[in-house]
Order: sequence, then structure tokens, then C-alpha cells
Amino acid sequence: MSISIDPNGRFEVHKESIKADDKGRVMLGRDCCGKSYRICKNGNGELLLTPVVTIPECDLWLYKNPQALAAFHQGLAEAAAGMVSDGEDFAQYAEDNIEDQ
Repeated sequence: MSISIDPNGRFEVHKESIKADDKGRVMLGRDCCGKSYRICKNGNGELLLTPVVTIPECDLWLYKNPQALAAFHQGLAEAAAGMVSDGEDFAQYAEDNIEDQ
């Protein structure tokens, strides 16, 4: 059986029947090992597991700012295409005593 979803978004049966243990845990299989999931439950008691990733809270601003995220992706694309140049030399500031704010 397969975990995949077909191009039309329909689910395929992964396991015909599983039983939760006394702590409410179910075994999903090795291909789900180490992954995190959001769990949604509808009125019929059906569960939908959606794979998710977590990011540090200090990086969340980037994903909430469409312009910054677009600039970030543009920079990655430019770097991948070899469109890089030498930046300014900041060596003169290496000895400055800068306090954290």
C-alpha cells in the first residue's frame, strides 16, 4: 500500500486497520520516522496528518514578510546561477568593540 496522494488530491489507503495502544499511539511506519505532523480531526473523527517543519521563532519574520521572502529567494537563485560579486571589505572594523544590544 502507498502513503502518496494522487494528482487529484485523493488519499490512497496506507494501512487497512491499525489500533492505538493504551497511550493513544499508532505506528505509522518507517517512512514517517522522525517527521513532525499537524493533526486535523473532522466531525466524523477522521484524522488528517500533514507533514510540517519547525523553524526558530527568530526566523519567523521572514516568512511573514512577502517582500523579504521574495528577495531572499531571488538572492538564492542569483547565487545558484553564479551571479555573485565581492562585497565591501569590513576588515577595518574587526577590532571595534561593539556591545550587544
